[in-house]
Amino acid sequence: MNKSTFLKALRIIWNTDKKWFFFNISFTLLMGFAPIFTLWIGKELINAITDLLQDKTISLDSLVQLLIAQFIIIIISSSISYLKEYFNQKAEINLEHTLQKMVLDKVTRVPFTFFDNPEFYNGIQRLHGSKGTRFLAPIQSLLDIAQNIISILSFLVYLYSVHWSLSLLCFLSSIPIFVSKMKLGNQKYWLMYNQTPLAREAMIASNLLSDRQTSKEIRLFQIADYLINRWSTAFIKNSKEQLKFSRKQHLINFGLNGITTLFYTASAIIIIKLIIQRTLKVGDFVAIGQAVQGSQSLINQCSSQLANIYENSLYLKEFFDFMDFQEEITSEPLEGYVSFPKKIKTGIEVQNVCFSYFKSKREALKNVSIHIQPGEKIAVVGENGSGKTTLVKCLLGLYPVTDGKISIDGNNIQRFDKKEMYKNITALFQDFIKYPFTVKENIAFGNINLIDDLQSIKEAAHISGVDNFVQRFKNGYNTYLSRFLYDGEDLSGGQWQKVALARSLISNSQIIILDEPTAALDPKAEMEVFQQFHSLSKNKTTIFISHRMSAAKLADRIVVMKDGEMVEVGTFKELISLNGEFARMYKMQSQFFETENVSVVS
Repeated sequence: MNKSTFLKALRIIWNTDKKWFFFNISFTLLMGFAPIFTLWIGKELINAITDLLQDKTISLDSLVQLLIAQFIIIIISSSISYLKEYFNQKAEINLEHTLQKMVLDKVTRVPFTFFDNPEFYNGIQRLHGSKGTRFLAPIQSLLDIAQNIISILSFLVYLYSVHWSLSLLCFLSSIPIFVSKMKLGNQKYWLMYNQTPLAREAMIASNLLSDRQTSKEIRLFQIADYLINRWSTAFIKNSKEQLKFSRKQHLINFGLNGITTLFYTASAIIIIKLIIQRTLKVGDFVAIGQAVQGSQSLINQCSSQLANIYENSLYLKEFFDFMDFQEEITSEPLEGYVSFPKKIKTGIEVQNVCFSYFKSKREALKNVSIHIQPGEKIAVVGENGSGKTTLVKCLLGLYPVTDGKISIDGNNIQRFDKKEMYKNITALFQDFIKYPFTVKENIAFGNINLIDDLQSIKEAAHISGVDNFVQRFKNGYNTYLSRFLYDGEDLSGGQWQKVALARSLISNSQIIILDEPTAALDPKAEMEVFQQFHSLSKNKTTIFISHRMSAAKLADRIVVMKDGEMVEVGTFKELISLNGEFARMYKMQSQFFETENVSVVS
């Protein structure tokens, strides 16, 4: 195990549960000497009973004392085993909480670009399972090895006192087991590592089939059989590889058992020769056999535990590699934070911004430049793939720009503290989250500090139109949305959009970004939002993305995107008179709606 990795793991375990160390070290010392004491008492007890059966004079008091000592050792060993199991379970639970929290903190704090990297997801997948158990396993194995070494040394000392060859044979039997177990441990880890992408594919297919939200579309398009086959193919392929490894493992273990048997047979021959050469009592004979078998068994256990340490240390390495997961940062590092302006004075400046997605050679944004004045309403329009949403994510600081700069009041947004920045900038994305919690929580998540301020929640709900349908719910703002967790209310797409809009409003930020705010609304609801637009964006710098060219009339200026470039900027009238890209899209949509209206009338 890498020393640095081991020390990091040890530090986390120590900070999580210090008592575990003290108890386990004590248990290790006590249990390490227990086998030799048990062996010695057993030997003396058998010899005493043999003498008694042969009518030899013995002290009954000494026989009773041996029986009491044997009883005490059994009770102590059993008690320690139960206590050790309890403290291990307690430590695993505490570690599970600590490690899971570390992973979740990492996932929520890494740059947003990490989520474009499949290897990041593979890292998360490989950390699935009982983290506490797997994290504690190498340390437990080390303590078990220390315990076994104490027992082995005491056995070997006893066997050496009988004959030196017995100690040597016990030691030699461990070498092939140790080497084989180490190789198997390494192969098992890399099997799991390489199977991760396919395991993720099987899991995703399984989740799609069992998820309530996706179930209706899967049934409608009749793709269940296809997804089941895709899950089955991935599952069977991984299973076959696992079975192949398991078959190899069993064959190697079978061979190792044969080697162990040969060594034990050789030891038995030496013991028989010793019986012939000298007089041994029955208890001595039994004790020698138990010492040989016990030391071989303990040496085998040490070999397996060393292999387990290697295998589990790879898991520790995977954990810390994930926690240290870094990408190449394309923008220059900025030193020192500056405070976000309490009131924006000069506005947002986008200067020659370029951006490329993870491992993509194509630029999603190319030399985009615009100055947005404080309180200005900007509409960003363009066809799918034109770069609208990418521009917004760069403005939010989710994507670090490849080249160029985005600044607010002259300060690069990379210099703002993210928490402070996001208090002043809010966004409503088209793929907003539908939290399976209460109405109150769904709205208050826009400003978590107001989670208990029902008045502010209701104000945002009233402006967005949420209050109109919440009033019909029996539990009002404490109604759970969806039936995923508890019995609640299912909302339509338009109602969910209004909830998300209320979430954006309650943030009371200086800058509001709306990504297709009316995409899921019917024409009437859409008109209501457009009518409320000026009140929604009052005293705020507003940027909204829309496919509807008519909605752009509400903006002070319109930005037209095409193939990642900003091809036109101007007011609605200016762009129409320009008769360029915007005018083309506007006329195309106008003709569609006119044709649609004629069809409906006819």
